[in-house]
This record gives sequence, structure tokens and C-alpha cells, in this order.
Amino acid sequence: MPRPFMRTLWMGALLLCAPGCLSGARNLGAATTPVGTTEVGVSVNTIAFERGRERAYLPNPELTFRKGAGDNWDWGGRLTLLGLELGTRHRLMERSPWTVSVAPSAGVWYVPVTNNSTEPVNLRLGAQTLVDYRLNSRWTLTGGASLMGAFAGPLTVFQGRLAGSHLMVAPGGSLGVAYRLNPSLELRAEGGIELPFDVRDGRRQPTGYAGLTLRWGRTSRR
Repeated sequence: MPRPFMRTLWMGALLLCAPGCLSGARNLGAATTPVGTTEVGVSVNTIAFERGRERAYLPNPELTFRKGAGDNWDWGGRLTLLGLELGTRHRLMERSPWTVSVAPSAGVWYVPVTNNSTEPVNLRLGAQTLVDYRLNSRWTLTGGASLMGAFAGPLTVFQGRLAGSHLMVAPGGSLGVAYRLNPSLELRAEGGIELPFDVRDGRRQPTGYAGLTLRWGRTSRR
């Protein structure tokens, strides 16, 4: 068979074994996008999860965008093979070399599997606190702490039948490093973990992720 077809088939098979309550690397720093600037990024992410008694790995490419909306905040989102997330980012403090921000977000994901630990319809709402430490003009370290609430259920939720649905809380943490290639181009690597808890059934297996993003910005001319 042609190699592109086999690659597509392999990708589809991985999607069919994906876990519920998916997340992934958000690939964000604490510094907000300047007013009048739009940033676009391409990410290559991997999500590690438990499938049965073994670990499985899911490639999760995505497109991201951010747009500066004010002196201390921006908005944007990420589009992946599995869903869409939108949110804002608000800078709380900037005192060289530190920047602190909070980034609330909401997302919807489709995970095409049903078993005792996955549900295909996922709705997520939460926030992430981000802390930047600028080593110099090119290198920046970013630490993140997140808390997400998630609803996960079968396709019948669209018909008003909620049997088999679950509510979850997922605290997590991340660590990233960014390298500024030039004033409008950034390369960022990030890794992290989430620890989902089912409100009714207790702890679920942790989900790990890693991502690499190339992001470039364009300033609007007035």
C-alpha cells in the first residue's frame, strides 16, 4: 500500500484507542501577546496514557493562535485532531526577570472509544497559572500549574440521556522552555502531567504529555 495511506491508517488506529478526558501540551508562556499582534503556531504533541495494563502514546498535532487584546491580556485557542479549546490569558505581574499570568480556558473533545475508563464526549473547563523566568533575551523557562474540571459521557448525552457520564477533576503541572529565534519567531518545548480524579469512582490513571511548538507573530499595520 502507498506509504501516506498506511500513515493515515496508523493515525486512525491510534485515535480509536485514545483515553477520555484528554488534554495535551498547551505550549504557553506567561508573557501575553502585545496589542495589535497575532501569533500563529504549529505544534507536534504526544499524549501518554494507560490502555489496558500497558502504556500507549498518541500523536496529537495542533494549530494555535493568540491575539493581543489589551495591555495585560490576550485571547486564543488551539485546534487538534480531537477537539477545540478557547481561552484568555491575563498577566498578573511582570517584574524582571519574572512574569506571572493566569489562563482560563474551555474546550470540547471527541474521543471515539467507550470502555470502563473512556467516554467519547469530553467537555473541559478550568485554568492554568503560568510563571516565566527569563534567563536572557533568548531563553525563557516556564512553569505551570493547572486545575481542570471535566464532563465525560457517551454520545447519548446529545439526546438528553446521561447514563454512563462522569464528572472529573484534574490537577496538573508542566515545565517548558522557549528559545526566541528572532523578534517574531519562537520555538517552545513543554512536558507535563495531569492526575484525573473521578468525583464518583475515585482516582484514574495519570496522563502525561510532551509538545514542541513553532510560533510566529505578525503585527498589524495601521
